[in-house]
Amino acid sequence: MITLEKIIASNLEMLKSQESELLKSLSFVQKAKKLFQSQNGKPKGRPKGSTNVRKKSAVRVKKASLKSKSVRAPKPGSHLFNIVNLLKQKNAPLKPQELIETLFNQQTKDKDITHFRSLISPTLSNAYTRGIVLRKEGKYLLPA
Repeated sequence: MITLEKIIASNLEMLKSQESELLKSLSFVQKAKKLFQSQNGKPKGRPKGSTNVRKKSAVRVKKASLKSKSVRAPKPGSHLFNIVNLLKQKNAPLKPQELIETLFNQQTKDKDITHFRSLISPTLSNAYTRGIVLRKEGKYLLPA
């Protein structure tokens, strides 16, 4: 028969074993903490007295060259192809807004001009950086 004393004794043994395991874990954590503190000589992060100041990045401005670069022809049906064809037809410099409005009126798929502008504007700036179109006084034109 199990007596109350046996139950208490077994519980005490179990608690002592758990205590020893926890003490081992605690000593391990303390050693690890000391190790990390000794390796990390100075605290990371922003010092308390300093303010959050952004550093200016050095951005080089690209100048448009009048010399045309060798680029492959745009695919028919693409936005880039439509932009180049429109500039060829007009044969005059166009403001970006005029260019987008003309292209929007020519097409029938997109009904929202703001959505259409979000599709054409990156293509237009990409064409400028690739040298397919030139920008002069805020207007786009084809290289000579």
